This record gives sequence, structure tokens and C-alpha cells, in this order.
Amino acid sequence: MSFKLAIISPKGIYLEEEVDSLSVKLTSGYRTILAHHIPLIGALAYAPMHFVKGSKVEYFAIHGGAISVKDNKVSLIVNGIEAKKDIDIERAKEAKKRAENRLDNKNDINIDVERARHALLRAIARIKTYEQ
Repeated sequence: MSFKLAIISPKGIYLEEEVDSLSVKLTSGYRTILAHHIPLIGALAYAPMHFVKGSKVEYFAIHGGAISVKDNKVSLIVNGIEAKKDIDIERAKEAKKRAENRLDNKNDINIDVERARHALLRAIARIKTYEQ
């Protein structure tokens, strides 16, 4: 049994597909969604996610957002998303180091701590997704 998955990013509809399962991390923990899941609304964490369709598994890095599950349809409204195949692992590792250095120097008045924190979370999500 399958359900409809729609992923919407700030750039528009990223993906619409019938899938068998979806595994995603919410701010409250990991969830696996199957067909006819109970209604759910939640906040998405910066983390890897994947869906299964038949024998195919696709991995993505999610950069926060929201999830809605209702009537056998799942909508992910994401702040950002990257397919595993599009992740440049060296760039992600460099971004992680830069963000960590900025956070280590957070007393510097020129450092935007919140921006550096989000950059670190994005880099970690990319790295974890790539390693799956």
C-alpha cells in the first residue's frame, strides 16, 4: 500500500510521488509514516530523511520545516532540501568547520550566532545523508 508524498520548498513543488514509506526526523523524534497513518502535524528537524518506493530507497537532507499527514497524503513543507546525489561532501565538511569556528568565536560582535548555528545544522544533515 502506498500514499501520496508532496515536498514543497521555497522554490515550489520539489517532488510529488506515491511512496510506500517515509522516514523523517521531527523535532520530537524519528517517525516512519506508512499508508493510512493517523493524522499528524509536526516540526521537521535538520536531518536526513528517506522514502521507499518498491525496491527503491531515496535519501535527502532536510533543513527544517513542517509535516502534515492526513487522508493518506503527506506534505513536507521544507526550508531546504537536497538529494543525496547532489551533496558535495567536501563542501559540506568545509561548511561544518567554518560554522564550528564561528560558533567557537561567538563573542566576536561580527558573528551572527543564529546564522552560524543553522549553517552547522545544515552541514551535519548533509554529511549524515551522504554517509547513508
